[in-house]
Amino acid sequence: REMLKANQVDFTISSMLDVPEDLDYTPFVSYAPYLIVPNDHPLTRVQELNLHDIGSYGLILPPSQFSSWRLIKIVFALNGANYKVALEAGGWEVVKRYVELGLGISIVTGICITEADKERFTAIPIDKFFPNRKYGVVTRKGKHISAPAQRFIEILYDHFGQKQNIALAANG
Repeated sequence: REMLKANQVDFTISSMLDVPEDLDYTPFVSYAPYLIVPNDHPLTRVQELNLHDIGSYGLILPPSQFSSWRLIKIVFALNGANYKVALEAGGWEVVKRYVELGLGISIVTGICITEADKERFTAIPIDKFFPNRKYGVVTRKGKHISAPAQRFIEILYDHFGQKQNIALAANG
């Protein structure tokens, strides 16, 4: 986002909870939330998982300035549940590796989980607690987008079934 605001990039792809007034955000895809735990973790045997169960184990979260951290904080607070942070880790591959090593559990979206991951750890759907995360194109309001960037965005929307006039969406 900082690179976008500094005019170093035409757009970013992000998940946003709050959209600053100087930015446009156009979601094009959403992914379901999952709790990922080591394969032999006690939570794999819980029939009716709840937030208190999840919160009793140390969470591996992205850095606190990321929207994922804030969403987790909000959902736990709204449900009167506490949670512990085992550690912060930058990047979903690092988070998944730490879960695989048994250093904690984490909450991720479906885009983060590959077929190969299904052998590394257990992914438990938690969409009854957390909303799907929307990912979209973020641009600066009123800023022209280069033709190559505009074409790339069109390909994204076509791929994910979202037909839009990108120039209008990006320039508000």
